Amino acid sequence: MAESSPPKNLMVPVVLVFALFFALMVFPPLGALIGVLSPFPLVFVYLQRGRQTGIALVALVFAVLLLLIGINQAMLFLAEYALMAVVLGEMIRIQLPGDRCIAISALASGFVSIVLLVALFGDQDISTKEFFEKQVRAHFSQSMDAFESMGEDKAQVAEMKAFAERAAEGFAASYPAFLLIGSLIGAAANYALVRIAWIRLYGPGLFSGRAFSQWICPETLVWGFILSGAALFLGQGMVADAGLNVFLVMLCIYFAQGLSIVVHFLKVRKVPTFFWFVLFILIFVQPLLIGLVAGFGVFDIWVDFRKLRTEIS
Repeated sequence: MAESSPPKNLMVPVVLVFALFFALMVFPPLGALIGVLSPFPLVFVYLQRGRQTGIALVALVFAVLLLLIGINQAMLFLAEYALMAVVLGEMIRIQLPGDRCIAISALASGFVSIVLLVALFGDQDISTKEFFEKQVRAHFSQSMDAFESMGEDKAQVAEMKAFAERAAEGFAASYPAFLLIGSLIGAAANYALVRIAWIRLYGPGLFSGRAFSQWICPETLVWGFILSGAALFLGQGMVADAGLNVFLVMLCIYFAQGLSIVVHFLKVRKVPTFFWFVLFILIFVQPLLIGLVAGFGVFDIWVDFRKLRTEIS
């Protein structure tokens, strides 16, 4: 009787993955948010049942998607979500620090996704940049269709479409960075969810590292930030495009460090949860505050706002 229960339990994550994936297809605005979390049940099963069971579950989900929606979409699921789940699960299993788990799984998923996109949908008659511009236009078109289906004002939708057409070429140069940033956000979100669920069910065990409020990114990354900024503002052509992509990724990393500083001071000052909610809404809707928080992350290297480096030394 005890041996028959695991297969039944394994159906729960399978159903969750399919529900999240089809939400992404049926209702893009909500589905895009929920679809990011589809690796969570796969990672949890990978840690709970072991490597073989985790990989078998990924293979099962891929096979069903292959039959239901075709090879291209199934391959994209494999690159964007399943690969992230397997790599993230393995990194957690060998007890690497949280930032390394997130970085390695995001890099693996992001790189393979870019290669797969070019391989599946690329055209030999157009350049890579033109291909990325085509992808950006396709994403904008899906978003506009979603807004129209939600009953948004037609005049506003028309203005947004006009803006999207103008912005497509500019976004194309930074498309790889946005894919990688999306992978970083997805990996971080799934790591956080798995960490919370695992600690509540089984105790700290695999997750004994520092809290997010004490996180410090490697100091050597500042050279990536400085050199990519120089390439962006002083370079031309491919050099400027490469600088732009690296600069955006570095900006995202230092924004995360800035958020950890904000969380640290909110905890120290024992600020009520309601004000946390209000503050984070303001940060994410105000570009100036986003830049300020990212600035905190960069200058923390020298200022050490939380005095964590002093404690370590």
